[in-house]
Amino acid sequence: KEPEEIIELIHSVAVEVRKNGIISMEAKLDTIGDSFLAKGLKLLCDGNTEEKIREIMENEIASMEERHGTNASIFASAGMYAPTLGVLGAVFGLIAAMGHIDNTEMMSEAIAAAFIATILGIFTGYVLWNPFSTKLKVKSKEEVFIKQMIIVGVSEMAKGTNPMIIKEALVALLPEKEQAKASAKK
Repeated sequence: KEPEEIIELIHSVAVEVRKNGIISMEAKLDTIGDSFLAKGLKLLCDGNTEEKIREIMENEIASMEERHGTNASIFASAGMYAPTLGVLGAVFGLIAAMGHIDNTEMMSEAIAAAFIATILGIFTGYVLWNPFSTKLKVKSKEEVFIKQMIIVGVSEMAKGTNPMIIKEALVALLPEKEQAKASAKK
């Protein structure tokens, strides 16, 4: 979900909690639309302190970041080694070409294979694996940001903060250009 959608969701939940109490949310946890927010609200419904809720939710984020980092590093490693493997393929292709120095047709095929190996190594490394790793890292940061917004929202609900103040606190976390768009949704 987009940050603006999460802000609206948290605001609507905060209004419900303010109006009917946190226990009113217990029956609606399955309909929240965000499992992390539902988990935070469940912890709140169960009577946990704001500090305990924050600790549990931050631990979940830390575990998620570690998993995401491991996955991204696999693709980063592939991106780092792919060009080297392409060069290695080129060397073997050139060795094969030298073995057929007396047969120009077979030699030209081996040279073509050497160039293809080089191109594939460079292409997969720089055009496929490294960008994929970067995209995973960006997606992870976006997911962490959303989850951190949820923690702020649930923490403020635990403190009994006014829903409009909660919304303004969440909007303040957004980049300036997105703040105007999120504030307009009132």
